[in-house]
Amino acid sequence: MLCEGVVLPHSMGLGGGFTATIYTKKTGHMEVLTALETAPAAVTEDMFVGQENINGAITSGVPSAVYGYWKLHQKYGKLPWERLFEPTIEICRRGILVSRHLAGALAHNEEHIRNEISMSEVFINPATNDPYKEGEIMYRHVLANTLEIVAIEGPEVIYRGGRIGRMLIEDIKATGGIITEHDLKDYDVRWEKPLRARINNGHELFTSPLPSSGAVLAFILNVMESMYVSSRDKYWHRLIETYKHAFGYRTKLGDIHFEPSVREIYKNLINPKFAAKIRKLILDDRTFEDISYYGANYSNVEDHGTAHISVLAPNGDAISVTSTINGPFGAKVRSRQTGIILNNEMDNFSKPDVMSAFNIPASPANNIKPGKRPMSSICPSIVLDDGGNVALVVGGAGAFKITTSVAQAILHYFVLREPIQEAVNSGRLHHHLVPMVIDAEPEVPKHTINYLLNLGHKVNILTKDTAFSALTAIGYMEDEPEPVCDHRRIGSAVVVELTNDN
Repeated sequence: MLCEGVVLPHSMGLGGGFTATIYTKKTGHMEVLTALETAPAAVTEDMFVGQENINGAITSGVPSAVYGYWKLHQKYGKLPWERLFEPTIEICRRGILVSRHLAGALAHNEEHIRNEISMSEVFINPATNDPYKEGEIMYRHVLANTLEIVAIEGPEVIYRGGRIGRMLIEDIKATGGIITEHDLKDYDVRWEKPLRARINNGHELFTSPLPSSGAVLAFILNVMESMYVSSRDKYWHRLIETYKHAFGYRTKLGDIHFEPSVREIYKNLINPKFAAKIRKLILDDRTFEDISYYGANYSNVEDHGTAHISVLAPNGDAISVTSTINGPFGAKVRSRQTGIILNNEMDNFSKPDVMSAFNIPASPANNIKPGKRPMSSICPSIVLDDGGNVALVVGGAGAFKITTSVAQAILHYFVLREPIQEAVNSGRLHHHLVPMVIDAEPEVPKHTINYLLNLGHKVNILTKDTAFSALTAIGYMEDEPEPVCDHRRIGSAVVVELTNDN
């Protein structure tokens, strides 16, 4: 994850946070570590009302990645803490090969990068005076220094009054932020029980609780469990209708530790009996335009950039981790003393009494409060067979489309019995209720599109270069694990064979 934060600085890094679903095969224990960013103590509920498309340190939640890494290492780590940092420090100093995906993000955000000295000094190539392009080499020397200090001195150097934390807060204040040293000292992770949902053929999903969207994923799978039909077109219609119900109820969710009112709907979403009731609302010959039919009273706030890692160990242990700084390059500001790019997680909270572009009010369950975490679309997941063996490790990047993409991959792998490569890479459909339109990738068959149009759906056919959620998965229903990286975004899949000498 440390290396990913350097090669994918637009998606994750030390200035962000993460959620991990972790499985220990020997004991059968599954748990979730929520290490997402929290709202600073100085926030007020209406502080962003009337402001659109804001950037800068004011939008940053309390950075939580390093503290989360430490907690994860304390409980599950094998190698010395310091050794974990060595490859990333070396990459920062020797040079980072700019990928096509990073080059595209730099080009797309060029104006913001040029106008912010803390960003331009690392992302503008001094030899060309342009953003770094694919194949060029860039360096992160200041970040390397920070990583070296954290490796030696531990997370206290950030979170318990240490020098890196002090420098970080100085830079945050200098750029208009409101995070304090007390916010860093007060930050803590949450160890939680995973959510569960049954899948066909005796498999069971384990995924992350609120404020991530594991409950939305579990609901989709619960509803679709007995909805499979041989007609793929009819199957797609049923899945789209399930997505619409899922996002309707998502509008009522928030951080359950701050919003006790969400408990009832949260329990419903993971209850198969509730899924059975929703199934009766899904009609094979029509769709509906009224959002209230799908349980919605409010609008959702869309989150943004993320990165995902799936790992399956030789002993059967597994971890599924989704990391984020929210938008591309987060707050689009960097601590010049530490090299840390700040997140813009506060942008994921609702704005009270603000109507969406579709004249729908924002969800009060997701209003900002000190210490609260905003709703997120991430859902790092692990699927076990009935013998407790890992059958799938999966998660994704890509805002709202993460949840529906993970659901589609799981259904295609376990229900439609597609190979994992096909389950991940085949054309996708997505619907998040508002606007009332399906996003369809161009690979989706034309007869499916026509079938959906004839039922009354509106369909937006995306271009090939339009971003969709990118998944990282490891399937294990055959003799060997099959890692796969989504063709939609750059990634890598590696199988490491251990010998007796290791």
